[in-house]
Amino acid sequence: MDELQKYENLLNELLSTLQNVMQSGEVLSDELQGQIAEEISFLSNKIDELRNAAVPPLPPLEPAPFGSAVVNSFRYDPKSQNLFVKFQDKFPGTNGPKYVYKGVEPFIFEIFRGGAIVPKTSGKNGWHSWKKGVGPSLGASLNALLKNGGYSFTKIS
Repeated sequence: MDELQKYENLLNELLSTLQNVMQSGEVLSDELQGQIAEEISFLSNKIDELRNAAVPPLPPLEPAPFGSAVVNSFRYDPKSQNLFVKFQDKFPGTNGPKYVYKGVEPFIFEIFRGGAIVPKTSGKNGWHSWKKGVGPSLGASLNALLKNGGYSFTKIS
């Protein structure tokens, strides 16, 4: 269990215990309430600090090499094996969410970058249309290789 998980578990245990005490009708002294509030604040700040430290900075992203209904842009760092991906947003012209996928081997990135996995369905959205079994497809490749491949990911923005 990593440090972040330990602090999250402590905070969850404290909040659960506090909820049980409140449901029992027990009255806590002002001093104890203050101490609990300080501990909750400390744990919350520590969790935020650890989460922010775990997210690498977002490098400049490169536009997708071909039309994609899912992926707007991306960049791969072979040294850290981090793949940064900006997704299309719900509405054209707006900023989509950005994620980092960690521990992506170079050969997986090459397969993704080429859109080698073909879609299992046909459809279209505001950015692109796709056909079942026809590549290249960044969306199908991302889904098959990264999401289904078990790579850890973190939302950056």
